[in-house]
Amino acid sequence: MINLNFLYNSGWALWLPLLAVIALPFGRSVELFVLIMAIIGIYDLIKNHQNLRQSSGLKAFSLFFLCVWLPALLSLPDAVNLNHSASNVFGTLRFYFAGIFILSRLSSHKSQLWLGTGIGLVLLFWFGDAWLQLLIGKDLFGLPPFSSNRISGVFGDDAKLGLMIIPFLGVAIAALKERSNMYIVTIFTLLAISVILISGDRSSWVSLFAAVLFFLFLFRPKNLTLSRSTVLVSVIGTLLIATAVINTSQFQARLDNSLTGLNGDYESVNKASSFRLPIWKTALRMFADNPINGVGARGFRYAYPDYADPDDIFVNNNLPKEQQTGAFQSHQIVLEFLAETGIIGFIGYLLTLWIMFIKWRPIALNGQSALASGYLISLMAIFFPLNSHLSSFSSDWAQVLWLLVALCVSSLAVARQEPKQ
Repeated sequence: MINLNFLYNSGWALWLPLLAVIALPFGRSVELFVLIMAIIGIYDLIKNHQNLRQSSGLKAFSLFFLCVWLPALLSLPDAVNLNHSASNVFGTLRFYFAGIFILSRLSSHKSQLWLGTGIGLVLLFWFGDAWLQLLIGKDLFGLPPFSSNRISGVFGDDAKLGLMIIPFLGVAIAALKERSNMYIVTIFTLLAISVILISGDRSSWVSLFAAVLFFLFLFRPKNLTLSRSTVLVSVIGTLLIATAVINTSQFQARLDNSLTGLNGDYESVNKASSFRLPIWKTALRMFADNPINGVGARGFRYAYPDYADPDDIFVNNNLPKEQQTGAFQSHQIVLEFLAETGIIGFIGYLLTLWIMFIKWRPIALNGQSALASGYLISLMAIFFPLNSHLSSFSSDWAQVLWLLVALCVSSLAVARQEPKQ
């Protein structure tokens, strides 16, 4: 028979979330590792329910999960596509059980540090692969860029490289800081910034900007002393990276497109936002007509034609009315919660901000390790309200979102157990 006690106490558990991160560029293969974690999470919940129920980590994770999941559940009675919304809502439970796996298995600083280091190595591979694609037109797998102004690296025909770096960048930097010196941390950070910029993903640019602001003004870096040589390496590295990035056609094209919005007229702003203004206007109409519980989680595309302008480019008017769909999502986190889950969802979103900024931040600050702060800064950047990114209810982004939340809570639980200085 398999020795379950041995399996339970061994260090193999950190490989599952790491493999999930590794699998992110390769379609739905990440679902396999999430499913395995979810199954083991259910086993842990049954076998150790008494200990888990007393766990502050499980309570924190459950509260955060309910802030997002419960409004989605309450949106079902008025969902425009009940089958699709119900499938999404109940399918999301797999992320909760996968989170329980992480909370019960990754409960030591050692396992957290090893995982953070592994994530850093994965990101480093993504960085090198992206620059190779920029320089020779193909990455290590022979994949071309997503487009002439979007470097996608190992993600190939899916232009989300920059956005996928953001969730894991903070913990990778924190793990490197514990394992190495400031020279390596500085070089890694500059390389990460360069790849985010050449990816052409403006959502990741905004998220990066938000993460830097949170790091500087909310987390007050402790014991961060920079020697003259470190400052010199930082300055030289910044100049080299800036020169390389600014001279890439990808960065120039996306920057020029973004700057057209400064003209101020509707057409310029609409072009600069990648034609998001009609989507945002339609999202507000959905909310105005369904203010309590929205049109249903992931029901945006199905409700879209009923609220869009007659000439909306995202609606195919050549199809019969019953077959028409629109933009897949609102591309704005606040509008997403408002349109799909109504005021109930918006209150849930506000509660997630309160949890992160008011409840979790002091715990991260008091911890001996910066790992919890690394995860939390990334999570704050993702939930930053003035940004446009993937849908929080879509399976692709939800995989990343709930993995990050679970890892953040797990590291906070470890930080809470650490003795204060």
